[in-house]
Amino acid sequence: MNQLKRVSTDFESWGQLLQNHLERYPAMTARDIYKLLYQGILGPEHLMPSADIFIARLEDELSGLQPDAGEALLEAIRPDGALQRIHLRPWLASGQDVAQLAQACLEAGRRAWGDKLELRRIWVWFLDQVEDGRFPMIAVPEARKLDNWLQEDNFPAAHHSSSYVSNYRPAYRLTGVQSKDNEHATR
Repeated sequence: MNQLKRVSTDFESWGQLLQNHLERYPAMTARDIYKLLYQGILGPEHLMPSADIFIARLEDELSGLQPDAGEALLEAIRPDGALQRIHLRPWLASGQDVAQLAQACLEAGRRAWGDKLELRRIWVWFLDQVEDGRFPMIAVPEARKLDNWLQEDNFPAAHHSSSYVSNYRPAYRLTGVQSKDNEHATR
């Protein structure tokens, strides 16, 4: 079993990651938790129909944003830190090159991350934790309703909740981190 699979099924590490995000973003809903798990386990591949389309969408979004150096630039979305959200407003404030950002995101999209079985495993664990009261800010009926939809649609990609969007104005892309401890296979 490779290291990524071992890390992704470490439920307590995922629980700590979720707790950190819930503390940072208290308006998160079950849908936002699911999006975080989906991205952290499956990676960004679903966001990249082609390199040209990805770059055009990135440039379009960047043109409508104001730089903000007060926002965190990077945010881990896996317990091992190998995949992160790079927030675009602070990235704009840093004055870095768009081509380098696009390349880093595209490389993350080509990596082999996890699979839907892992996503299901972590999601079921999360639902159990919600029902046991570990995440009291997540309503049990809301989580169950979302779970029904996820089961019916085979765990699809999802957007952030309207609550998350209105409170936090998410503008980010996913990028991987290479290190000796995090070697990822290429798709």
